Amino acid sequence: MITGDGPSSTISVSRWPTPFPFLAWPWLYPAILFLGIVCFVAGGGVTSWRLPHLRPIVAPLALLVGAFLLSAVASQIHTLSLMAFLSVLGILAACWMFAILLEDERLARALWPVIAVALLLLAVRVIVWRRDEGLNVVALHVVNNAWEGKLQLAWVFTVFAPLMLARSMSETGRGRSALYGLTWAVSGVATYSLFSRMGSIVFAVTTLGVWFFNPGQWRKALLFVIVGAVIGGALAARSDRMFRYVVTTILQPDRNPGVELRLGVWRDAIRMFRSRPMSGTGLGTFDEAAYTLPGSRADPVYRRAGWHAHNVYLHVLAETGLVGLLAWCYFWYTIVARLLAGARGTEPRARLVVSGALWAVLGFLVLSMTEVLVGARVHAGLRMNLTIGLVVVLGLHLAARTRGAAELSA
Repeated sequence: MITGDGPSSTISVSRWPTPFPFLAWPWLYPAILFLGIVCFVAGGGVTSWRLPHLRPIVAPLALLVGAFLLSAVASQIHTLSLMAFLSVLGILAACWMFAILLEDERLARALWPVIAVALLLLAVRVIVWRRDEGLNVVALHVVNNAWEGKLQLAWVFTVFAPLMLARSMSETGRGRSALYGLTWAVSGVATYSLFSRMGSIVFAVTTLGVWFFNPGQWRKALLFVIVGAVIGGALAARSDRMFRYVVTTILQPDRNPGVELRLGVWRDAIRMFRSRPMSGTGLGTFDEAAYTLPGSRADPVYRRAGWHAHNVYLHVLAETGLVGLLAWCYFWYTIVARLLAGARGTEPRARLVVSGALWAVLGFLVLSMTEVLVGARVHAGLRMNLTIGLVVVLGLHLAARTRGAAELSA
């Protein structure tokens, strides 16, 4: 899921044909995940179906699902909304099973190196592709993985980077600490190679955020920061033209053609909201309803194939109305509050990792201003929703352990 499946053709732009093309099948990871869950349950791995540490988010989640259901019932296109709502229920079921799996200490411990290796495989493939493509060429698509788009790739690196950094700083074993630190550094290099402005900015901010919450631990990650900076400096020297272009467009956004596109799409989203302000056009209908607007900026290629508002908040507002947006914000406020409480716990190692999860979620919320978890009924959106769901469940699991340790010590 994280590594973006296997390459469908070649690993680089024109070389190294993939020896295992079946690994590119998009439903391979859901099938393996489902079979793994079935075996885990059948083998008696579930000790309890109740998850007390998730109780605080039950009410906000129920309100969010209720808002989505209201939007689906009042939808302009019921078939799309039904598919989207069923996808949401499937994502919630998967996240619930993620939480069940994390109750097993062996799986909880094994998850971290698995995430690190998956992220490394993805980052190395991105770097190999970009090096072959040319670092002074604009990055649009990296097709040796299922994430493909540069914004989606920067998104996944940025979401997991603070977790890897925090885990590296908290790990007592040198081998695993080095694995997590290396993963963080290589993810940063891959993010830079994509020349994603928001991705690079959020990557830097989340790094500083993890250090801000844990100032006494910064020396543990200093080596990886130096290594990442050296590699990043070398890449900047080899891609001087693109480096100057990225810096210029950050300082002068009006020179970035993507800004004009987003402003046009945001205006479309606001028009959709105004047409149905309370319940929206219907859950999962943006990539159809946007095309009915006069003078729409929607790209015909993505009709019913994932066209979105390039802003999560406007996307939710357009599809589910004011009711959906308020429920969405309340849901994420509750998650951030729980993680913030865990990051202030008394147990240093657990507090470190929870701070990583907190900054991962904050990074996601910031990136949501210029990108979106495309409709859950679209496979790319399904992968993104499952990924952020895993991060949230993992963070809440660690926050509960931190709070439990604090209560025991009290």
